[in-house]
Amino acid sequence: MLREYLAYGLLGCALWPVPLLNVLQVESAAVVACASFFVAGWAATRRFQSERASLLRVLGRREAALLLPLGMLTVAQLWAPNCTFGQGLLFFALFPGVTVVFAVAGSYLVTGTGVSRPFLGLAGGGLLIGLLGPIYDLGGHPQFYTYNHVFGGVLGPIYDEQLAVREGLFVFRGLTLLWAGLAVAGGRLLRGYGGWVPLLMCGLTIGIVYAWAVPFGLNTSAEQLQRRLGGHVRTVHFDLYYDPERLSPRAAEALADDHEAYYRHLQERLDLAPGAGPGRIQSYLYPSPDVKAQLTGARYTSVSPVWLGTPQVHLLTRRAEESLGHELAHVFSRSYGLPGINASWSPGLVEGWAVALEPPSPAPPVHDLVRVATTTDTSAALSLTAQALTERLPPWGFWTGRGAVSYATMGSFVEYLLDEHGADRLKRVYARGNFEAVYGRPLDALARGWADSLARRPLVARAAHDVVTRRFTQPSLFETECPHYVPPHRRQLQAAREARRVGDTSAVGRHLRRALAAAPRSPAVQAALARHRLARGRAPAVRRQLDTLSARPPAALRRLRADARAIGGDSAAARTDYRAALRRLPLSAHDRRGRLLLRVAVAGRPAVVRTLARGDSAARQARRLATEPPRAGAVRAWRALRLQDAHRYAAADSLWQEASFEPPAAWPRAWRQHAALQQRMWAGIAAYRAGRDEAAATTLSGAARRAAAHGAPAWAETLRFWVERARWALPSSRNPAN
Repeated sequence: MLREYLAYGLLGCALWPVPLLNVLQVESAAVVACASFFVAGWAATRRFQSERASLLRVLGRREAALLLPLGMLTVAQLWAPNCTFGQGLLFFALFPGVTVVFAVAGSYLVTGTGVSRPFLGLAGGGLLIGLLGPIYDLGGHPQFYTYNHVFGGVLGPIYDEQLAVREGLFVFRGLTLLWAGLAVAGGRLLRGYGGWVPLLMCGLTIGIVYAWAVPFGLNTSAEQLQRRLGGHVRTVHFDLYYDPERLSPRAAEALADDHEAYYRHLQERLDLAPGAGPGRIQSYLYPSPDVKAQLTGARYTSVSPVWLGTPQVHLLTRRAEESLGHELAHVFSRSYGLPGINASWSPGLVEGWAVALEPPSPAPPVHDLVRVATTTDTSAALSLTAQALTERLPPWGFWTGRGAVSYATMGSFVEYLLDEHGADRLKRVYARGNFEAVYGRPLDALARGWADSLARRPLVARAAHDVVTRRFTQPSLFETECPHYVPPHRRQLQAAREARRVGDTSAVGRHLRRALAAAPRSPAVQAALARHRLARGRAPAVRRQLDTLSARPPAALRRLRADARAIGGDSAAARTDYRAALRRLPLSAHDRRGRLLLRVAVAGRPAVVRTLARGDSAARQARRLATEPPRAGAVRAWRALRLQDAHRYAAADSLWQEASFEPPAAWPRAWRQHAALQQRMWAGIAAYRAGRDEAAATTLSGAARRAAAHGAPAWAETLRFWVERARWALPSSRNPAN
């Protein structure tokens, strides 16, 4: 066994310095499992060839040899902390532990055939299983996990820090043991020991499991997803599948219109003819991270599996608006990727393409983020060199880097290529990244042109500094201590959100109390508990809870304390908290800032704030606000906004036409400008959603001009995009929700 221990020892030494793989978790367990198939298979083959060895004794020694890599990964905790050691042990037992049984059983079968080189046959079979399994799973099913008899499995996308441990994993590893039993029974038959009954029983059970692969969770089918979600909207280019309990038909129709608008935007950016594009696209909208994880293996990550035959995107419903444009850009890249995978070999180009082609948003442009990051003195600093780009082009360099930095850098560079050299060359360079062949210039020359273009930008959005400081310094999964660890308070918060989704308020309170006990100073826990108490009419409890916090709580806690104070009649203290919360909000969060300004305006109306703080639906809040006297227009504005949130666009549009809220003259000039501009945007969108396209274009055009004049170019660009949507307004691609 010396050679066996030597192989495992070398493997452990190779894993020790590698981030993420030096932690006993699912990734390292998969690597050890893959190696153990060949190491244990080789050792078992030699034993079965050399003597009449006992199957159980050979298996026991191969399993005992796994203690060496297990011990080495345990020792690695001295420099690579592991807060999920118990979960890691489970994966080690499921992956290498079961794989060794499979390998030894395979060796027993192959050596029983009497072939001259049994290990070559075993190794060849292992390679085929290891390669063809993922191709079958990911190449023919809308899923982002794969289970494998050799390496155990991949549970989901690398961007999902929280693992999706599905029941199908345990069924599949049981299936691996059934295959091992089948191999042992076959080996006994070849050796003349009999064993037809176990052979038939294992074969029959394996057949049943494969026949019911989807119900058992081994695979996911498109039919299963569509049946589970239930709702369906069909447009010119899309089939949207959604959960009607989470998304109303009106909301689904509005989201379908967003899909068509983004489709047309991508056609224009890529200089495609009106009829060109990827064709019909399936869009799956999941009601919660847990449902998404159980169905697809991806919990939070939005995904567009371009390698599948049918173009499709998979999104969380609550994140659909922010990630839809990015994922549709991936869909449009299918035609320009490498054959078979429909994508570039370079993740840097894959994600840079999607970032560059996203529709306009109020967030700071990626050019501004990159320019700010080049001058910062923090760990977010980056360089605009060919070397920096080269490091982010290949998979390892892109994925091990900080996500926000890699996305912004490559997005800025690809957008520069698109604007300066046109869409045709970008399409041709996408698959292989052969820059010099396509552009006639090496990558370092293109990088210099990109850096010069950023230096010539006339101004940088003020909000870019906040984003760089907040997001570019977040470590990647490879830099994180205790990867995949979810603290107890976060688990309780997730359970509370799920309980709220199904309407179990008592369970919500129970989970929040447990979260508070686990992390009493967590802002997220404090905010969730405060919202729950306000929704149940316990404003005094919220005041007592939040008055004990630090002098500089985050914006969310400031706003919640302001709500509690306003409900209690202390309007002066409420306005102070609302103003402090406003100063802490990101400058690009225009919608949130507008809503906060409206809260300042109603701080002296306890009944209005009480309605807004309740946990009722937007439609019910709008009905309650209808009974309030609409003095100063702020109540009317809130009612129109809540109707809009409820996707009652015609009713909201009627209210916005009556009058808008006029900010008090005592407010700072910037506040008055922002409140007026945001109301114009809300009113224009309501008019567009209600089908009054010409009025919407007029309102939004005026708002865009004012945003540009006030020094908010990204906001102005977003408004102009809405103007384009109103002017497109083709009946064949719109079905407005009224």
